[in-house]
Amino acid sequence: MLTSTPTSIASRRGAARVGAPAIVMFVLLLVALFYAYVAQDAEALVRRELDTAKAARAESLASVETITRDLADRSILLGFSENPAINPSNVESAAASLAEMKANFPNMEPVTTFEDAVPSAIASYQTKVAQIGALETRIKELEGQVSAERDAKSALQAEKDQRISTLEQEARDASETAASEISRLEDSVSKLRSQLNSTTEQVTDAEDAKRATERALETAKLEHAAQRGQWTSLRNDIKRRGEKADGEISAVMSEFGVGFINLSTSDRLSEGTVFRIVSGRPGADTSKAKALCRVTSVGPKFAEVAIYDVADRFEPVVVGDQIYNPLYEAKGQRNAVLAGNISGAYNEAELRTLFAEIGIEIQSDISNATDFLITGGPIFTDEDGEPLEEPMPVDQLPVYGEARDLGVTIVSMRDLLQYFER
Repeated sequence: MLTSTPTSIASRRGAARVGAPAIVMFVLLLVALFYAYVAQDAEALVRRELDTAKAARAESLASVETITRDLADRSILLGFSENPAINPSNVESAAASLAEMKANFPNMEPVTTFEDAVPSAIASYQTKVAQIGALETRIKELEGQVSAERDAKSALQAEKDQRISTLEQEARDASETAASEISRLEDSVSKLRSQLNSTTEQVTDAEDAKRATERALETAKLEHAAQRGQWTSLRNDIKRRGEKADGEISAVMSEFGVGFINLSTSDRLSEGTVFRIVSGRPGADTSKAKALCRVTSVGPKFAEVAIYDVADRFEPVVVGDQIYNPLYEAKGQRNAVLAGNISGAYNEAELRTLFAEIGIEIQSDISNATDFLITGGPIFTDEDGEPLEEPMPVDQLPVYGEARDLGVTIVSMRDLLQYFER
């Protein structure tokens, strides 16, 4: 067994006292190094996370700036904001405007966005522009037609005034000639009567002279009647030559066969009256009818007519065309005599009422005041109501000869009734 000396034992104790603190210090150093390493690694991690957060924030700010700029651009373009560059558009205001736009443009009910609304609005606007252009063109055409018709009417009025003046002068000349001839005949009759009154010779001579005078007087009367008939015929011819239109067409709706004439209740016009329609152009042939019209309603300012029997569909009735009815007269009084057998659609009492409506009075006998002789069918009975062996034609009646001698206008009942429909 080994033994130690006091010296060696003391040396080991000193070494032990020296080594323990060193170990502790070493351990503490190691611990410090470990914590330093750990702290350095955590700081690096935090720095990396901070850098990542800064990058994300910068990216977010850039995205927000981009979105804000895009929103501002859209607001500037769309509007609905007091300051579109700063404040975004008001969605409620935009929606209200879109609803109002849909309410004012057709066919926009399914539209929900301005993107869909704009093309539809443009199409509607272009359609309206085209319609307005067509209407403006039509207005110009109508204005040209009105101007042309006004010029034609002025020319026709001037021609009519000139024609009336000429006919009035001819009528005055004829009246003066007739008056001169009547005065001459009256002087002749006066001389014959004076000769008759102054004859105081023998009865035979006086009777012979009387008979001769009466024969001469009868001859003079016949000549006078013949001349009066000639002058009456001339008067009627002048009247017919100067016959003026009873009115004119004021408006036409060709597609409905309806028109309006410038006659009214104050013109003694009744429903059912029929007029011939002739061209109102200057120099047009008034004997050629373009159509017929029947009065269907009479008002205080104008009358409505139904237009029918249009002769040529390529020459329709237009405003300014003239209307004629040989028996109609808006003013004044005329006289007529009935002759022959009056039967058919109207009896004599109904005819008197019908003629009274248009200012024609029925007379019992022919006179110088008679304007028309209206003839019916043949006579089958005599004045006493006894049947005749053969029917007597109207032109063999005495009243017919009187009317012809006096130059009275003779019109058949058949021709007359075509101008009146009830």
